[in-house]
This record gives sequence, C-alpha cells and structure tokens, in this order.
Amino acid sequence: MLSDVENWIKERYIVLVKELGSKPFRLEDAEKVLNEHNLGIENTKELLAELRKKGLLEVEKDPQDFRKSIYRFLFVDTKTKPTQDKLISTLKAAADYIRGGVDYKVMLVFLFYKALSDKWLAEVDKYMKDGFTRTQAYLLANAEYYTLYDENEQKLLTWHEVTKSRETIIELANALTRISRLNEKLSDLQKVVDVLGLRGFINEDNLHTIESIIDVFNSLDFSKLPYDVIGDAYMWILNYFAPQKAKEGENYTPQEIVKLVVSLLDVENGSTVLDPALGSGSMLIESWRYVRDNNGNPELMLYGQERNEIMGIIAKMNLILHDIKNYEIYIGDSLANPRFPVCDYVVANPPWNQDYNVNGLKEDPKVKKIYTTFVGDGFPPKTSMDWAWIQLMLYFANRKVGIILDNGALFRGGREKKIREGIVRKDLVEAVVLLPEKLFYNTGAPGVVIVLNKNKPEERRGKILFINASNEYEKHPDVRRLNRLGDEHIKKIVEAYREFKDVEGFARVVSIEEVKERDYNLNVTLYVFPKVEEEQIDLNEEIQKFREIESKEKQAVSEAVGYVEGIAKLS
Repeated sequence: MLSDVENWIKERYIVLVKELGSKPFRLEDAEKVLNEHNLGIENTKELLAELRKKGLLEVEKDPQDFRKSIYRFLFVDTKTKPTQDKLISTLKAAADYIRGGVDYKVMLVFLFYKALSDKWLAEVDKYMKDGFTRTQAYLLANAEYYTLYDENEQKLLTWHEVTKSRETIIELANALTRISRLNEKLSDLQKVVDVLGLRGFINEDNLHTIESIIDVFNSLDFSKLPYDVIGDAYMWILNYFAPQKAKEGENYTPQEIVKLVVSLLDVENGSTVLDPALGSGSMLIESWRYVRDNNGNPELMLYGQERNEIMGIIAKMNLILHDIKNYEIYIGDSLANPRFPVCDYVVANPPWNQDYNVNGLKEDPKVKKIYTTFVGDGFPPKTSMDWAWIQLMLYFANRKVGIILDNGALFRGGREKKIREGIVRKDLVEAVVLLPEKLFYNTGAPGVVIVLNKNKPEERRGKILFINASNEYEKHPDVRRLNRLGDEHIKKIVEAYREFKDVEGFARVVSIEEVKERDYNLNVTLYVFPKVEEEQIDLNEEIQKFREIESKEKQAVSEAVGYVEGIAKLS
C-alpha cells in the first residue's frame, strides 16, 4: 500500500498513472515521463519495484529483448469486465490517496456515485439502442432507475459529466446535493456531503489528489459488474479501514461472523429481519443473501436502526449497491427510542459493555415495559448494557434472536446475573457459541454468539446447547495479529447447532437444571472443553529406545572404568 512508503514514490506513481494509463511501457518510457515532469530520479527501476510489491504494477519479459521488462498498471483496464483481483487493486490504489487524513467515507461516497452513474448510463444506452433520442433515454432511465438528469435545468448529474474537467470537479458536492433532492431514496446524500465536508475537501489545494482518485475509479466500469460484486467492493472498503477505525472507536463485524449468525438463525423467505445496532448494514445484507442463495428470490422486509446518522446513511448506500429495495432504516438510540416494528428475526452485534444512563430507560412507560417483560426489574448496571440489548431484541422478535457479545456477559454477577437468570428460567436461551480469540479488530478477547428462541421445539425445551468453537479458526490472510473463521468452521458450528446433540470436546446439550446448579453461569468452558489430543505411544519403539540408551550408558561406564584403571597402572 502506498500509504506505507515515502511520499516521493506516491507523487511519481500519480504522474505515471496519469500519463501512461493502461498502455504497456518500458523502463525508459517511465524515465521520460518523470523527467518531463521534473521528477526524474537516479534509479527508476527501484521505484517500479516498489510499486510492483504493492500490487499496483505487473511485469513480464519483453518478447523483443528478454533482458528487459514490460510494465503495466494493474487497475487501468476499462474495456473488459474487471476481475476480482483488479477490482481490489483499484480500490487499494484509491485507498492510498484517501489515507492521508481524509475520512474514508469519502471513498465510499465516490464508489457509490460512480457505480450509480455507470448503471444509469447503461440504462440510457439500452434505450438509445431501442431507437429513443438521447433526451428520451435520459428520462426513461430516470423513471427506471434513479434521477441523474435534471429535466428542469436540462443538466446531466452523472459522475462522468461532473468529473470530466478541473472546472466541473469543483461542482461534485453540488451535484450530489442536487441528486439527493431529486431522489427520495437518496435524500440522505446531502447530509453526507455536509458532514464529511466535501465542499471544503474539493478545492484547488486538494485537486491533484482528487483527480488521482477520479482516475482510479474511472478505470472501472461498474455497469459490467453484478450488484453483488459492487456491494462486495463497498464492503471491502469498510473492511480495509476497519483496523484503523477500530482504534478510533468504530466497530466492524467481520463478514464471516455475520455469516455464522445468519446461518444459525436459518432466516426463512417471506419473513422480516431487524438489526437494532445497524452499523454498515452487513447483518441485513447477509440475511438477504442467505435467503437468495437458498430460495432464489428473496422476499424479505429489512429493518434497521442506527444511532450514528452518517453510518445509517452508509448502510442505506450499502443496501442500494446490493440492489436491495425492501428496507426501512431509522436513525436514533434503539435502547431508549426503538422506532422499528416487531420482526421475525432480530440480529445484532451491539456495542460491548456499553456505558449508559440506565435511569433514562425508566422514564418512558413504553420503553420501561421492554426491560420489565422478561425480568421484573431488568435494568442492567450502567457499566454494561449487554443484557439490555438481549431484552430489547427478545421484545421485538417473533421467532429468534442472534446476538454477538463479549464473553463476560455469560458469567458476570450483580444485576447482569439477575437478568441472565430470568432469561434462562424462561427457557429462551437455545445455544451459546464460544468464538476463538482475535477475530475482532478492536479487541483480542473472544466473543460469543447467543441464539435465543421464543418458540423452541419440544425436544429442545429445558435445554441449552453449548458449543466451544475456540479452536475453530485459521490465520487471517491480511492482518497478521488476527484470526478468522473459515467456511469449514462455520459449517461445523452450524451443523452442531442443527443436530443439537453432544459432540465430544466441541458441543454439549445441558439441562437448565444443571445451569441452575452452576448459579446460572453460562460460561461455555464450564460445560464443554476442547478435547486434548493425546499423544500416541508405541511401547515397542519406546522399549527399543530405552535399551539403546541403556547400552550406551553401559558402554560409557565401561570406557570410564577402563580410563581410571589405566591411570591407576601408570601411578
């Protein structure tokens, strides 16, 4: 990544990309371009080697002279559908410009705007091929997709029109604001423009950087990509910046954990799904994907609420880029002001051990009811709202709840223990899964997934399945200090949950009576501990080794005695 190297490399990279584009070039071509821009250096080959290490340049032998090389920038191919590798290379290149102190959400907005424009122009081309005039095609694309042609002002508002020159780039923020006013579903764009300070960012001082980012995005034609791939690109950006944002307090749930939770709930088609701690919207998107992959045609209604207004808007853009239309997103504090309806499934990774003014929950009778329905006085301590989130999600769930929490929620005492006991006694806890350590960007502590079921089947009543998946991980391919769940680990956990039976060293079905005997402690390691692999010993082999050692010792003793006797004779 260019952010990890010196600015002299980044500056020359920008110039080379702008001048050479997608053309193959030789070392002397790069030297010529740099010299023309007064950026020549003693060793251009070293510069190209650094760019190759960063995955931004490919190299092959020159067929006319095998002693030389042919270079090509990886991400600058707009004529064909980009591969996944080239898409990621492109996003990495754009990310390196953003990392210099600019909010990464600017990159999300640029991706959204470019993808929206590409899809809209593809609609325009389709109508023009059918014989419509350009203006007619604009109006039909407006009606079919989103409005990116201002009919009143007869003005195009697409990315391509706005970014075609330095003079028009200055209008980018204004164009997004106009789009937000012309499209009810995109009305939040203006808020993003204002909060991110796009008008202040897009100025003469930053124009060189902005042009470089635009060049990177212009290398991709999103109209050639399915919505899933575009949505994944959006998710990639969130994931790429997650380690950095975790240090600043933002939480991001790794996608494989989201996949695990949704698979455990086994979301059915035709149902409603709610995430009251929405974040980027990944839980809702994964629910939609799960139904699509299992049924082919998702008919879901998705609801979410997010306290941070900008993250709520980011989630909406995420849903749009995944081509998901049936959703309703609310802004506000879910614990104190839940605005969503009761849904079939409720999923969330809420803030762990969240400090909160609990007294505020007691003031509104409607809100108070949430925290007194399952436990007479279900108000948690102000230092941790983990069990408040569980009660909230249970209250708004018709069927199942899937929640990711800190492991400590399973065994902490005081008021949390009182609420935990009430929930367990009502037979609402169906399964508890202990996750491996180091899965999350903001903590190395192991999390847990708790599945709650308001309609347990007869054979599961009075029982809780404990799954110890602490050893089910692989090393993260990109972040050295992290682990991650692989597909085989997710499959193993989900199968154990569905079979609901004992698996030595991995899963155990425990009666509520036994949990009661352990003072309602749900710590997974109390009930199931990973099987220790016993070393297999070959007795015959060990006896033979012992005899060899014994023989060597006898020989050593004999030699020592002989040595001593020899000295004695000499004296």
